[in-house]
Amino acid sequence: MKLKTTNLTRPQISLTPLIDVVFILLIFFMLVTKMETYQSLALILSPAEGEKSTNKIENEIQIILTTSGEIIYQKQRYPVSQFIQLVPANTIEKLNINIEFAVTAQQFVSLKETLSSRGYTNIEEWIIPSEIEQ
Repeated sequence: MKLKTTNLTRPQISLTPLIDVVFILLIFFMLVTKMETYQSLALILSPAEGEKSTNKIENEIQIILTTSGEIIYQKQRYPVSQFIQLVPANTIEKLNINIEFAVTAQQFVSLKETLSSRGYTNIEEWIIPSEIEQ
C-alpha cells in the first residue's frame, strides 16, 4: 500500500516587520530617555550642626569658594592669588573649603590643584546649601 507523502515546506519568516519593530522601539527609547550632563562635583555634605569634632586642629581655617571663583575668608572676598599670599601654606595645619552649591567641578578642581601646588596638604571639602548667606 502506497502512503501519500506531502512535501514539507518550512515556514518563512519575513525580516521586514521585525526590522520595523526594532526601529520603532529604538526611536521610542531615544525620545523617552533623558540625557543629562553634570557640571557639579558631588561631595560629602558638612556634618550636622549638633555634631562636634573630637580632634580639633589648632591652625584650622575655613574658606568659602564662590561661584565667581573667589574665596571668602574672614568675611572678606579675595582672589585665589591674594588668598595664597595672605595665608601661606606653612602657617596652617588644615584647610576646610566650603563650596557653594552652584560651583562647577572645573572651578573646584582648579582651586584644589592651585592650592596643592602651593604647599597646602591637608584640604577638606564641603558643599554648603545655596540658601546660606555669606
